[in-house]
Amino acid sequence: MNIDKSKFKDSGGRYLTQSLFLELNYNTDFAVYTFDGEDKEYKGKVYPSLKRLYLEAEDITEYRFANQHLFNWEHWQRMKENKILRAHFDTWADELEVYIRSQGLASVLEMSEHSFQAAKFLVEGGWSKRGVGRPSKAEQEREDRIKDSVAEYTGDVVRLRGM
Repeated sequence: MNIDKSKFKDSGGRYLTQSLFLELNYNTDFAVYTFDGEDKEYKGKVYPSLKRLYLEAEDITEYRFANQHLFNWEHWQRMKENKILRAHFDTWADELEVYIRSQGLASVLEMSEHSFQAAKFLVEGGWSKRGVGRPSKAEQEREDRIKDSVAEYTGDVVRLRGM
């Protein structure tokens, strides 16, 4: 998908944030994306789902995603600082992590001697190891939500494989 990156800044060169989304009722001339999980057509124009693009990118670091679908990494960071937008992005990040851990669990079920450590890394969320010390309440609640989702998917995978 080729995006006209000039749509991501206003006439003063500032990054656009909320106005990039159709649902936030700004001038639709500025809207580029929808929050919905699928693309949306409005007044004859198709607005791609940024959530769909985010999940399809499968980019835990978010770097490639930001540079491909927004102006750049700095633009993504500015968008994530916005409280209204951040609520959406946090749920997308949780869903992506659950998906990646689910993929790791599927790999463990099919493991071989050569892929076990990589699958274990994914299942344990090795990319997001935090520092020493007790996790905050918010971190623990997030981890519990993700583990619950992973456990739910694991049961489905086991049933589907007839184990």
